[in-house]
Amino acid sequence: MNPPDTVAPVDDRPLVIALCPDLMMRSRIESGLDIAGYRLRVAGGPTRLAEALAEESPACLLIDLEAGDDAIAVIVGLRADPATAALPLAAFAGHTNVDLLDRAKAAGADPVVARGQAAISTGKVVEQAIAAHGA
Repeated sequence: MNPPDTVAPVDDRPLVIALCPDLMMRSRIESGLDIAGYRLRVAGGPTRLAEALAEESPACLLIDLEAGDDAIAVIVGLRADPATAALPLAAFAGHTNVDLLDRAKAAGADPVVARGQAAISTGKVVEQAIAAHGA
């Protein structure tokens, strides 16, 4: 508890919202984003992602394509909605899941990277997404 004359610090780092139910991957993403100067909000599913987007304005979205059957539909929906169409959005999946990676790219995610790259170079992936969308 803060003493009465102090104010809790505000985290004003740019926000990344990630649709990522995998706990280990969340930890790796959070660590990479922290190093790169971003903060993370995790949305465990499409409904939580919609809630997060209604509450906050992220600098970027990260979508785990293996989060469930709805991941591509989420990307298509985000790109079709004028409120989120220009939002930087990166996606990732296992490197052997080439079809899923290709479908994400076609749906409007950029960049689309292998899970390992998203885990190791999270900050760089976010910067690529932001650059790709001119933000």
